[in-house]
Amino acid sequence: MNPTHKPTLTRWQALALIATLSLIWGYNWVMMKVAVTYAPPFAFAAIRLLGGAIVLMLTLKLMGRSLRFRELLPRWRVLVLIGLLQTALCFGLVTWALSTGTAGRSAVLNYTMPLWVLVFSLLLLKERVPAAQWWAAGLALIGIILISVDGGKSGSLPAVMLALGAGLAWGLGVVVTKRATMAGPIDPLALTAWQMLAGAIMLCAVALIVPEAPIDWTPGFITALLYNIGPATPLAYVIWFTLLGRLDAGLASLGILLTPLLGLLLSTLQLGERPGLVEGVGMVLILIAIAGLGWVSGRQAREVARNRTG
Repeated sequence: MNPTHKPTLTRWQALALIATLSLIWGYNWVMMKVAVTYAPPFAFAAIRLLGGAIVLMLTLKLMGRSLRFRELLPRWRVLVLIGLLQTALCFGLVTWALSTGTAGRSAVLNYTMPLWVLVFSLLLLKERVPAAQWWAAGLALIGIILISVDGGKSGSLPAVMLALGAGLAWGLGVVVTKRATMAGPIDPLALTAWQMLAGAIMLCAVALIVPEAPIDWTPGFITALLYNIGPATPLAYVIWFTLLGRLDAGLASLGILLTPLLGLLLSTLQLGERPGLVEGVGMVLILIAIAGLGWVSGRQAREVARNRTG
């Protein structure tokens, strides 16, 4: 048997993992909103990511996998850059957005990431972009404009821009990661753990420098923090990379679509958030665009796979 062979997942196993991942990450938007009612955004983001990075590293060791320290050390500059973009900026900005805005809107705007991956892939990697993806990007842009206009009228425009900036930073981080893997393969879980640690250290510095109120260590905050350090980090990332390794990109990316949708629905049910008509239409357009981008990406991945095997 080929030792590098990865057993495929049955349809029900794949659907169960996608549903579990989407529920974990979708409900985490509610948990993060709960957390920032008791803690300032940068302090919470720093603690959750530092704890998450440590728990993810311990999880890797328990799985019998290497942290790849010697392998990643010569590439520390790109690792720090990814940590800045995908952890420090992305989580820092979106947690700041959550402290003043709604969980559902923050989730949807943060998950505009595929749109920014499209833009940065064109600008930095010179990749060809199919027309269907441009149509989806245009739809997302209309949705962003509608939410921004509504935010300007309601006074929530700063929170809108922060959540959108988080998605932009995440998208740029994905492209930087993609470019780094072109220079040589990188264990994605080990890379995630180390870049998360690097980003968490940056956020710790920000939390110490920026004046913030003290944390109110209530049972609600502790529960939300443990949820972030536990299921939302090591378990979720292990599931995510399992899906990426054993499914085509289109099916795996269902989690990217379902997460903001569930974040929106669960924040409505538990937190009582009710988007207005204009904002709601904008969110629907963005979710449709995310689905379209995922479908086209999945079709491209299947075509590449067929060409390789053919």
